[in-house]
Parts: sequence; structure tokens; C-alpha cells
Amino acid sequence: MGNSIFRRLLYFFLGISVSTAAQTEWSLTKCIDYALEHNLQVRQSALNVDQSKSVQDQSYANFFPSLNGQIGHNYYWGRFIDPYTNIYTNQEVQSSNLGLSATVSLFQGFQLQATLSQSKLNYMASRKELDKIRNDISLNVVAAYLQVLYNQDLYDVLVGQVKATADQASRMRRMYELGNASKANLLDLEAQLAADSSSLVSGQAQVDQSLLSLLQLLEMDTVRDFRLEKPAQFVVPELAADITTEFIYAAALQTQPEIQSSEYRRLAAAKGLAAAKGAQYPRLFLSGNWNTNYSTSNRQVSDVTFGPPSIYPSGFTSGGDSVFTVAANPVTTFTEVPFWDQLDKNRGTGLGISLQLPIFNNWSARNNITRSRIALEQSQLNDEITRNNLYKSVQQAVLDAVSARRKYDANLRSVASLREASSFSRQRFELGLINTYEFALAVNNLARGEANLLQAKYDYLFRLKLLDFYQGKPLRF
Repeated sequence: MGNSIFRRLLYFFLGISVSTAAQTEWSLTKCIDYALEHNLQVRQSALNVDQSKSVQDQSYANFFPSLNGQIGHNYYWGRFIDPYTNIYTNQEVQSSNLGLSATVSLFQGFQLQATLSQSKLNYMASRKELDKIRNDISLNVVAAYLQVLYNQDLYDVLVGQVKATADQASRMRRMYELGNASKANLLDLEAQLAADSSSLVSGQAQVDQSLLSLLQLLEMDTVRDFRLEKPAQFVVPELAADITTEFIYAAALQTQPEIQSSEYRRLAAAKGLAAAKGAQYPRLFLSGNWNTNYSTSNRQVSDVTFGPPSIYPSGFTSGGDSVFTVAANPVTTFTEVPFWDQLDKNRGTGLGISLQLPIFNNWSARNNITRSRIALEQSQLNDEITRNNLYKSVQQAVLDAVSARRKYDANLRSVASLREASSFSRQRFELGLINTYEFALAVNNLARGEANLLQAKYDYLFRLKLLDFYQGKPLRF
């Protein structure tokens, strides 16, 4: 019975191993790269960087002149003032106008310069904030990756425990059949084998769950064809003697993007205050324009003809005779001035300079300065808080690393003792000097000790990676 249970379980899990042999292996570096490319938080932060870049580009563009064109066409009928002759008329008239206007700022209290510097700093801060999110995702991947490796190693321990218990149960069955062991001892071992097999199933479930957590972090929707690449030589390194809070913190100040981001935000707030103060200064603008127009009422003489002359009395002679004057009778023909000729003849240009003096604007400038000053103080506090939080995190990371190393060393010594005790108990059990319960207790104690050692090992490895992260070292094995 014991061997049959073990064989079914072993064939089942070996079947899983065979089916996964052809699966793609994912290294830690590959997992991190995939997460950074597909994680939604990273992609969302990248859009924020693009938005900050657009604001910076607009700040550059504000230095260039503004150029606007206009074109219009009007239709008049009834009594109205002819826009070309500026007299009342009753005829239908159509008119068009075209124009260009340009304005450039000569001086705005250095607001444009301050705003440009602010947008540059905000853009650099957004890039560092993207790096911060990428770092957080990378750390989460490392933790999830190590959790999978831990569960897989723990599962291997459980497989070994099931095999050892199955061997003991098989040996006990042969002894029982030969009359050298009691039925109670056989049943106890078979019960232990069933319990170990249940633990093996739970161990596989933990492996699957940790794999699912990693896949969700990678934004992958399936566990098919996914297997982690376990480092060939998974050596547990010693903790460096120079690892101190001050040493790690000094390195973290130079490598951690949240420090650089908060510094950029503080400097940007200072530039924002300078821009707000610039609203109190006069503004000087240079402007120019070009325009022309066309009207159907604009006419020109196209032909002059003369009809029969007109004769009319113009006076008398000294003798009393009538005097007559002969006058020409011209007939003038008018035609509309062609469209393009009007545009050419009606051109006009202008150039002007204007000075705006801020006198009273509902205290908007003063209130903007107050808000900008508050924003600067907030950014200064945020910068200080960020540095304090980093120091506390480094302080905790160093303490956790030292504690994890001590715990790992303690578990190493414990497992060495438990292995010796388990081997001694097995010999005594085979000689009939201890009962099944005492033997099972020794085996379970060893399994528990090995599980604790694995947990201490991977916890220590993660703490070391965290220290490497604060020092700016790559996250790889």
C-alpha cells in the first residue's frame, strides 16, 4: 500500500516535470525586463514623462513670436455704410479682407525664463519618478522570483520526505509479513506516509500560487510554458564587514531616483515662485501687422466718350446780346477694380510697441506668489521627508540583513544536528529500540528544520539583494 501511494504520487509529479522539460526557462533578468516592458504602472508613468516633455516643449515655444492670419468675406444689402467709401449706399456690396499679425514678448519680468527652467526640472523629476516605479517593480519581481524558488526547493524536501517515509513503510510491511513487526507500527507508518503525501500536495499548491503571483506581476495571463531558471551555483555569500547604515545610505543618496526626483521638484518650485513674482513687473511687447481688402464698390474709370456738346447761355455782351458757351458732354464708364489689383493697391502694414503696467488685478499676482511660496515650502518638506524615509529604510534593511544572516547560520547548525539525530533515530528504529511515533517525530523535526533553513536562506538572499539595490548594483544572481 505504501509503495503504491508513493509510486502514484511520484509518477504524477514526474509527469509534470517531463511535460515542463521543454518549457522556456525564465531567468531573473528576463523576468525583470519583461515586467518593466509590460507592467501597467510603468507604462502609465511613461505617459506622465511624455506629458512633462510636452510642457517643456511649450515653454521653449513661448519664446517665439505668435503669428496669426485672418480672412473674411462680407455681403451687404439695403442701406448701410460702404466699408470702402465710408458713405451710405443702397446697392449690394461684397467685400473681403486679409491680414497677418505677429506679437513677440520683449520682457515679462523673466517669467518665460523661470517657467522654462521649471518645466525642465519637472520633466527630469518625472523621469526619475519613472525610474522609481521601475525599481519598485524590479524589487517586487525579485521577491516573487525568490518565493517561487523557495517553494520549489521546499517541494523537493517534501518529495524526499515522502520517499523516505515510503521506504520505511515498505520495510515495515515486509517485517510485518515476516512476523517481526506489529500491525500498529505498520499502520502508524502508513498514516505518516498519507500525511506526508498531503503535505506534498500542499507544497505543489504553494508552488503554483507563487508562480501565479509572479505571472500576475509580469502582467502575463497564463502559466503555460513558464518555468524559472534556477542559478547553477546558488551560493549563499557572506555579509560584507563594511555593511553599515551610513555606508549604504551614502550610496543610496547617489543612486535612488526618489532622492533626485524630490530635489528636482524642490528646485522647480523655486522657479515657480520666481515666475509668480515676475507678474509684478511691466510687460513689453512688439507687434506688427499686414492687411489688405477688396470691395465690389471699388471702381475705376474704364472709358470716357463725348456726346453732342451742350450749349447754354453764359451772359450778355455790352451791347445786350446773349452770350452762349459750348461745353463738352463726356460720358464716363466705371468698372469694378479687379480682385488681385485691389489686394495689391490696398496693402497696409504697421509696427507697434506696447508696455503693460500691472496696477491692480484683483490681487491675483499676490495670491499666486503666496501659493507658489507655500508650494516651495511643501517641496522642501517633501524632500526632507524623502531623505528621512530613505535613511529609515536603509537602516531597517541593514538590520534585517544582519538578522537574516544570523538566522541562517543558526538554522544551518540546527539542521546539522537534526540530520544527525534523524540518522541515529532511524538506526534505533530499525533495531526496534524506539517506537514509530518517536521515529516519525525525529523525521518531522528534520523536515521542519530543513524548511526553516530554506526560508532563512531565501530571506537572507533577498535582504542582500535589497542592500545591492540601495547601492545601485544590478539585481541578478
